[in-house]
Amino acid sequence: MAKAPKRPKRRVVQSSSTGVVRFFRNVGIVCTIAFFAIIVNSMGGTNPFTPPGHEGYIYHQPIAIGQRGFVEAQTGPTSPGWRWRQYVTNIDMRVNTYSETMQIFSADNLEVSFEAHARIRLKEGTVQEIVERYSGDTWYQNNVRRPYRTAVREVVRGYDAFAIKDESEAISDALEARLRSEYEETPFEILSISIGNINYPESVEQRVVANLAAEQRRQRMEVQQQIVAAEAEIREIRARGEAQAQEIEQQTLTPLFVQHEAAELYRTLASEGGEGDGRAAEARVVVVLPTRADRAGVPRIYEGGAQ
Repeated sequence: MAKAPKRPKRRVVQSSSTGVVRFFRNVGIVCTIAFFAIIVNSMGGTNPFTPPGHEGYIYHQPIAIGQRGFVEAQTGPTSPGWRWRQYVTNIDMRVNTYSETMQIFSADNLEVSFEAHARIRLKEGTVQEIVERYSGDTWYQNNVRRPYRTAVREVVRGYDAFAIKDESEAISDALEARLRSEYEETPFEILSISIGNINYPESVEQRVVANLAAEQRRQRMEVQQQIVAAEAEIREIRARGEAQAQEIEQQTLTPLFVQHEAAELYRTLASEGGEGDGRAAEARVVVVLPTRADRAGVPRIYEGGAQ
């Protein structure tokens, strides 16, 4: 049996239009996939980033049903990459200064305005507790601000207005001890507290000036009273001394002593003359005559016997 002759193979030639159609079909598929990927990403694709100095609280947020739940905490700067509906709440863990302007009445009932500055930081690794228990990034306003202001008010008003500046260190120490004890079991760490910019209203300054002037007048009056009392005491001592001297003099002034003094005086008068002055001695006669019946004018040398 004779073999059938082989048929020649047909060569199929594709037109260029078919390749173009296939190319655009592939491009369309890619674009469709990309479009749906964009839609999916916009519906819940995230990349939660935490900056330096912060801790991030990463949580998952369902689309419609269910509650959000904690996933993990991260310390910045970092990000976990693409996530499905995972978001982050970043909390600043660095030291910050929180200032409060206050006006109070001091112990001496004077109005005083000042600023209190508290340096506070959050303890490391406490971001979950801060978010879930202490209101997240509003932790200071909701948990610290009011007790802090209350403590400052109660401590400062125990001092006189113009003693606050001098006692600012003692006030700061008292506030630090009180707040550290109060927040010991919390994520809040009180580093330091200071009191500054102390001001007094004009009416208070005028009142203080008037009080100082009155105090100065009172002190001057006290000094004058002390001077008068001292002078009176001096006069009294002097008078008492003079009286005592007179009393002693009267007790010692006997008739014999008076006569002795008179005799000495007469002797002095009789011996005065030109001696020692280069002139010739002049004769001098001193005559003593009695002036009273008891002969008091004549020195009486002896009592009883020859006169």
